[in-house]
Amino acid sequence: MNSKIFYNKVIIYLFFTIIAFLARYFLFEGRESWHDEWHSLYVSEPFISNAETLDRYYGNKGDDFLTEFYPPLYLFILKYWFQIFGYIDENGRWLSLIAGTLCVPLSIYLSSFFQKNIKLYFIGFIIAFNLFLIWQSLEIRAHSILVLLSLLNIIFFYKLLEKKNFFNISLYFFLSLTLLSLWPISGAIFFGKTIYLLKKLILQRHFEKLIFLLFAFILIAYVIINIDYLILNLSRDFHYTSLYSSFFYNYHFRTFFGSKILGGIFLITFSFLFIKNFRKIIFFNYKENLIIYIILSSYFLTLLYTFFRASIMSPKYVIFILPLIIIWISIELENFTKKNIAKFILAFCSVIFFILQINNSPIKRPPLNEALNIIIKDKSKFVTTKEFDVFNKYLVTKKIFIEQNLILLDDQIPFKDEVVSFWFICLNNPSHKVGDKKLPDEKKCVNFRPKDNKFEIVKEVRINEFILKKFYRD
Repeated sequence: MNSKIFYNKVIIYLFFTIIAFLARYFLFEGRESWHDEWHSLYVSEPFISNAETLDRYYGNKGDDFLTEFYPPLYLFILKYWFQIFGYIDENGRWLSLIAGTLCVPLSIYLSSFFQKNIKLYFIGFIIAFNLFLIWQSLEIRAHSILVLLSLLNIIFFYKLLEKKNFFNISLYFFLSLTLLSLWPISGAIFFGKTIYLLKKLILQRHFEKLIFLLFAFILIAYVIINIDYLILNLSRDFHYTSLYSSFFYNYHFRTFFGSKILGGIFLITFSFLFIKNFRKIIFFNYKENLIIYIILSSYFLTLLYTFFRASIMSPKYVIFILPLIIIWISIELENFTKKNIAKFILAFCSVIFFILQINNSPIKRPPLNEALNIIIKDKSKFVTTKEFDVFNKYLVTKKIFIEQNLILLDDQIPFKDEVVSFWFICLNNPSHKVGDKKLPDEKKCVNFRPKDNKFEIVKEVRINEFILKKFYRD
């Protein structure tokens, strides 16, 4: 590679990495959290023992019994991240944002394995401005790290095929074990790889003995390390997600691309290319076929598990196939036509929908920042709640709560004399419990009174999902 081409590629990588970061950081400040993220924060508290972390993971949260369906690895990663950078909800979001940003240059790099002349800018634009990847890069959940590890795993699989040295073998083993331990549904990636290797054996009479042996060692190591998790989850016959009939005509594309229209455009493009390349997919085994095998395996295995065990049909569970879908479309468009008009239209539509929909995340989160700002503007310092430990931990790890030196009072004990006034924060029929139903105010919000009868209500403020009441000592 001459120096001009090298520097041009470096510029492309840097440009789209910066663009990806800015697109994600646009929504970062003041980002609210969903109840799933409250649980992530609670379980990954850095000041407790590992045994207590696992205890909380398995459901001891002082709340409605809620175990996690994904493995505890992410929560331990998050816990040690908090130990280094501080136990603030925003810091947990930084971990996801960094991982989500790095997925963009990794996707571009993975695409370079297939064609020398592939238009890297196309993949860069589509993935950098993909709304679903952006929104997931802002959640205190494992999804962005899952995409990052999946891309790395596939990259090193290709490197392993090229050169089976000790470094590649060791790194691939570690990445595979970590990926599966983080998210077992990523086993679909290995299913797709197995199809690719078996076709290589049939068509090219080449048996990748070392890689199959490595797969066996990875599987054995995974089962040994995660035996407790496997026993717990294989005994379950339910999950939080359901299989909806709409899946069979949108295949997660509506969610993957942030809107029905853009999802439809990409689904039509994908379907056209799939039909056109059907013979190549079935009867040949080009390098890029691995990508489509992983995509199809992910759909097949999640449907299989859903029909015979429990529904796992959330788009988040297979988010790792989203960059692969974009990469595969890019490759096959390049093979279909050398003209750039189709790529330009898709990239242009992605940027337009990014601009139009960036603030329209499908999950509306309780506006706790807004509630706290009301209290801060009132120049108040003390707050209390009637919520469970999970919400209270989220409250006290909010950046604004810490910076403004607010204090959470325990309403079970009498307040000290220095507490002249305080605000009561009450979650009132939050949407994660009741959906969009309009229900009467919860009794805990209406009937709350402090133990000290000298306090009287002097102000009440209602905002979405919260009732705030200010009490003043008479």
